[in-house]
Amino acid sequence: MATIAVLAVLAIALLWRRSDSGDDDSDSSVWNAIPSRQYDGRHVESGGLARGEQERALADIQEQADELSKQSENE
Repeated sequence: MATIAVLAVLAIALLWRRSDSGDDDSDSSVWNAIPSRQYDGRHVESGGLARGEQERALADIQEQADELSKQSENE
């Protein structure tokens, strides 16, 4: 009976710890360790292609926002 209780407590602790880590990509992402130049190379099959496309799209959006900001300042 004590063994079951200990296993239950361990399972709950693991689930709780997993839920605390969340799906946040900010600091704990494995992609932070991979240079973006390798997204289309060795990491293409593990999602590198999509990751590279997403980062390029975000960079394009940021450039457009900067251009619009400069235009609005000049007006």
